[in-house]
Amino acid sequence: MLSGRKEKKRLTVLAWQGTIHALWTERNARLHRNSFRSTDSLLAQIDLTIRNCIASYRQVNQTLASSMLQLWFMTAS
Repeated sequence: MLSGRKEKKRLTVLAWQGTIHALWTERNARLHRNSFRSTDSLLAQIDLTIRNCIASYRQVNQTLASSMLQLWFMTAS
């Protein structure tokens, strides 16, 4: 099975957390350092963050990590 409820739920939470973190970091950079990044740059950062989080699951559960990464590739395209 490519993806079940568990993978979709975890991936949704990771995407939510990654997006909130990236937006908060960008907000702080704009307010305190007067630096701005493009939308493409923010999306690339979110994508990399999620891929790294999924990769960290590989040590604990390789099957879960593989399923989540496949699901991420399908939804990110």
